Amino acid sequence: MDLNALPNGDSTEIGERGINLSGGQKARVAIARAMYRKGTDVLILDDPLSAVDPHVAHAIFDKCIVGMAGDQTRLLVLNSHYDLLPHADYILVMSEGVMIAAGTFAEVVAQFPDLGLNNDLLVDNEEKTVVEAGVVSDDIEAILDVSEDKQEPIDIATSIETKENKNQDTTTAGKLVQSEDRVRGAVSTRVYKTYFDESGFNGIVVFVVLVLVYCIGQANRTVVDWWPGHWARTLKRHAESIAYSSTGLGMWYLGLIVLCSVLTMIRALMMIETCVRTSQNLHDELFRRVLNAPITRYFDVTPMGRILNRFSNDLDQMDSILPQEYQILFQNVSMALGSLVVSAFASYWIGVSYIPIFFIFLWTGEHFKKTSCEIKRLEGVTRTPVYNLFGETLSGLATIRAFRMEDNFSARNREVVDTNTNLYLTYWCSSRWLATRLDLLSVVIIFIVTLYLVSTKGQVGAMTSGISLTYSLMLTSVVQWVMRAVDRTDNAMTSVERLLYFRQIESEVDTGKTVAELLTEEKQSMGTAPRSWPSRGSIRFDQLCLRYRPELPLVLKGVDMDVAAGEKV
Repeated sequence: MDLNALPNGDSTEIGERGINLSGGQKARVAIARAMYRKGTDVLILDDPLSAVDPHVAHAIFDKCIVGMAGDQTRLLVLNSHYDLLPHADYILVMSEGVMIAAGTFAEVVAQFPDLGLNNDLLVDNEEKTVVEAGVVSDDIEAILDVSEDKQEPIDIATSIETKENKNQDTTTAGKLVQSEDRVRGAVSTRVYKTYFDESGFNGIVVFVVLVLVYCIGQANRTVVDWWPGHWARTLKRHAESIAYSSTGLGMWYLGLIVLCSVLTMIRALMMIETCVRTSQNLHDELFRRVLNAPITRYFDVTPMGRILNRFSNDLDQMDSILPQEYQILFQNVSMALGSLVVSAFASYWIGVSYIPIFFIFLWTGEHFKKTSCEIKRLEGVTRTPVYNLFGETLSGLATIRAFRMEDNFSARNREVVDTNTNLYLTYWCSSRWLATRLDLLSVVIIFIVTLYLVSTKGQVGAMTSGISLTYSLMLTSVVQWVMRAVDRTDNAMTSVERLLYFRQIESEVDTGKTVAELLTEEKQSMGTAPRSWPSRGSIRFDQLCLRYRPELPLVLKGVDMDVAAGEKV
C-alpha cells in the first residue's frame, strides 16, 4: 500500500531523515528493513506498531512479524494494540523501568484484567482487516534469500508503481533532493567583481589600486637592482667631483632599499585587508541567507552535506588559499612586467621578439584553464557525497551495526572517496602538463636574449646586458608562477562561485508584525492595562490551510481550532 501511494513507487526519493514520510510510513520502512535480513536468529522490534492504526497493525503483525519472521525469535515491545498479546509465548509487563509481571497471557491477564478487554475484538479485527497487497515480485523473494555473509550492494531493476505513474519518467517522478549546481566554462568576470565589491568599495577601483601599488613596488625594486651599476659608472666618470661622492650615492641606495621595503609592506597589508574584509562580509551575508532560508523549500530538498561542504572547504579556500594566490599573482605579474621592460630596454628587437611568445603563453594558459576549471568544479561537486555519507553513517551507526552492513557502507565510502580523489589527482597531474610547456617557452626566451646580446657584442653596455640577462633568467621562473597563479586563482574562485549560489536562496520575508508590536497595539486599544498583561493567552485558527511547498497540495484544509489558555495540545 505504501509503495502504491508513493509518487514513484519504490523509486521515490526519500529525503534526509525521511522528511517526506509520515510517522507510520517510517515505522513500516523500519519493519521492512528488518524483514530483508532473514539470516538473523533474534529480531528486536521496539514498539514499531504505535505509529499505525489497528487495521495496519494487524496486517503487519500477521504478514510480517508472525508470517515472514516466523522462524526467528521475536522480541516485540508494545505500548498499544494489546489485543495482540494472546499471540505471545511469554509476556513481560514493565512500569517506570521496573518489571511488575511476567508469564503467559493467561497469567498476566489474571493480574491485569484490563489487558484482556480487547481480546474479544481480536477475531473481528482480523476478519475486517483488508490489506491491498502490492505487486510482490520475484525480486523481493530473491532479496530475502540473500545470505547474511554476502553484503554486496543490491540493485533492483523493477519498480513498483501506481497505474497513474507507469507512463511517467521514473527519473523525474518523486524527485525531492535538488541536483547540485555546477557552472560550466571559465569563471566569469562578474564573480571577480563581486568578490572585490565585498571589500566595501567598488571592485574595479580596488583591483586597479592593487595593481598600481604592486607595479610601483616592482618599479622601485628594478631601480634598486639598477642603482649599483649606476653607482659604479658615476664614480668612474666623476671620480674627482664632490657632488658625486660615494657616501651620497650610498645614501640614495639605502633610501631606495628602505622605500622598497615600505612599499612591499604596504601592498601586502592592502592585500590582506582587502581579502579579510571580503571574506568576512561575504561569510556574514551568506550565513544570514542560509539562516533565513525556508525550511520546506530549501533545507528539505538540500542535503546537509552540500551545505557543510560549501561552508567548510569552499569557505576555507576563500579565507586561506585565495589571499595567498592573489598575493602570488599580483607579485609575479608585476615582476614579469618589470622583467619584460628591462629586457626590452636593452634592445627594441628583444621587445619585439617577446610579442609572439606572449601570445603563445596566453593560448597555452587559456587552453589549460578550460580543463582545469572543470576538473576543479567536479572535484568540489564530488566532495559533497563524502560529507553526505559521513553524516548519514554517524546518524545511523546503530542501524548499520544491527543489520551488519558495515562492509556495505565501507565499500560505498571507498567509492565516493575514490571518485573525489581521482579528480583531485587529475587536477595536479594536469598542472604538471602546464609546467612542462611553460619551461619550454621560458627556455626560448633565454635563448633569444642570450643570442642577441652575444651577436651585438660591444653595442649594448655591460650593465644593461647584465641586467637584461639576469631579468630574462628571472622571467623563466616568474612566467611559470604567473601562469600557475592565474590557474590556481581561477580555480580558487570556483569556490567563491559556489558560495555565491547562496545569494540565490529564497529568503523568508516576514511582512507581518512582531509580537512586541502586536502587544503594544493591543495595550493601546485597551487603554490602561496592568504591567503583567497578558497573563493568559489563547490561540484561534479560522479556516487554516497549509502546504509544505508552493507546488505541493494542501495538507491542512480549512482547519478551525481554538486552544484555550493553559490547554495543552
